[in-house]
Amino acid sequence: MRPGWATMQALLAFYGAEDHERVEAAAMWEDAAEQATRVVTPAGSSKALRAFLRAENEADTARILEPHVVPGLLQTHGYARAINLGGQQFHSTPPERYVTARLSRQARLSPPSPLMLHAVIDESVIHRTVGGREVMIEQLRHLLKLADRDNVCLQLLPFGAGAYGSMDGAFTILGYSDVEDPPAVYVDSAAGGTWVENGDDVTRFADMFTEVAESALSGEETSLLIRSQIRTLEDEPDVAQEQPKRKRTKQLR
Repeated sequence: MRPGWATMQALLAFYGAEDHERVEAAAMWEDAAEQATRVVTPAGSSKALRAFLRAENEADTARILEPHVVPGLLQTHGYARAINLGGQQFHSTPPERYVTARLSRQARLSPPSPLMLHAVIDESVIHRTVGGREVMIEQLRHLLKLADRDNVCLQLLPFGAGAYGSMDGAFTILGYSDVEDPPAVYVDSAAGGTWVENGDDVTRFADMFTEVAESALSGEETSLLIRSQIRTLEDEPDVAQEQPKRKRTKQLR
């Protein structure tokens, strides 16, 4: 039986594995994961991201704090494609390949074993018109539909909440029903992200998430704010999806 990713990391830490041993073990774990389940990943994605996507595929719960964009599990086709075209992360990945990989993850939100998802998103995310007005309206309506699901809890963190933990980056806490698989945290970044498996550190992230969630709007208030933003966008002229070319600025070395 193949251990979960969190258990794998805990065992490596317990036995004091060296860096090269961790790399080899991760490769073996990924090979076993590929034999057990097929997870589509964007070309050029880091080993940490690939491991996260497989761990997410096995998780029972996910708590996400996202300060910048709609979480991947909640994105529409148009929104995901616009993110790719904006060059946020996978510059070498063809748009449709990126979108396919992103949207394939969303099967986890559906039966027979739906992921229990709790996402807290910064209010600024719904005000940034990604992909143009129509794409953003579609995305916001999609959020409303997902928020009605029993296994999805969606909250917006209002501007009035002020500063909060992890404003500079998103993180996801994955949980498992198997007591032998402790929760683990994936901290996202443009470089591909990092895993946090130390028990005390995971607890700190969990406490941070709880604190932020307590400052966020309720589910009903969140839906009202999203509907308000949809109405605002419907009254505005559309903005072209294509990004204007900008002159290159001098970079400090």
